[in-house]
Amino acid sequence: MMEDQKKINEVDKFQRWLSGIPYEVAFWRSYYGNKKRRKDLFRWSQYNKPCALDNFDIDAYVAGLETSEPKLLDVGCALSYMFGNIINGKPMTVNYVDPLAPFYNKILRKYKIYRPEIKFGMIESLTGSYAPNSVDFIHVRNALDHCSDPFKGIILALVALKKGRVLYLNHFRNEAENESYRGFHQFNITEKDGDFILWNKDAELNVTKLCKEFADTVTTVTPEGRIVSVITKHEDVPVRLYNAEELAMQMTADMMATVEYFHKFGNSASYQTKRLASTIGHRAMRLMPYSILNKIKRLAGKQ
Repeated sequence: MMEDQKKINEVDKFQRWLSGIPYEVAFWRSYYGNKKRRKDLFRWSQYNKPCALDNFDIDAYVAGLETSEPKLLDVGCALSYMFGNIINGKPMTVNYVDPLAPFYNKILRKYKIYRPEIKFGMIESLTGSYAPNSVDFIHVRNALDHCSDPFKGIILALVALKKGRVLYLNHFRNEAENESYRGFHQFNITEKDGDFILWNKDAELNVTKLCKEFADTVTTVTPEGRIVSVITKHEDVPVRLYNAEELAMQMTADMMATVEYFHKFGNSASYQTKRLASTIGHRAMRLMPYSILNKIKRLAGKQ
């Protein structure tokens, strides 16, 4: 009975995530569709620039690896390209990975943006795309709190990493609260007494303590208030937390949940309505000054 309830909860979480796709895609369509904002984004983008990460020396880290061609992932990358691909003065190959890759690549093609295409992948099933113990570094920025199961994402990222390798997380504090739990914003990330915490209205997880058996976690806060966590894998992830057969079954269940979700007329109609409303809303927001936009967000959060 408890196992059946767990499966139901997994499907519910995944379907809630599916319902957030229109909001996220509309955000990037509106951003790339506005020339001024697009120029701003390209100025902020780190693509073809030296990689510089908050509270972590990526140059020293990569220089200490035994390979000249490390496997580097930017997971949940969206279209910001915030992971610089020049390390120690040398251009590196970066795998840009996101579950909305088909939508994002279409945007890149529409606006003739000549940057690496994004590979499809979900952090919660990362070993479906990258074999266990095969990756040298995983960068996740402003994305872990957008996925359907952040803790599972951390576990699967650590499974994909080689021993001694790093999962680097950099996020705004309590983004779901700041965004009033709209769209993909269903989880908060914060730091308490040096520990990395995931939480929402339903639960709170101390990631530092839950992972200490197989990973060392160092969590700091930048002067701007961003939460940075450097998680270094030192042992294989226990099988009680990761099971290849269960993962394969979960991926099948997620596919079926997607098919069933969009097969229902109400869900399909709601998806298209949200897509239209989000597109109009985001494009309207792009015309507003940041000061007014932030006031509107604060007011929405109080309701």
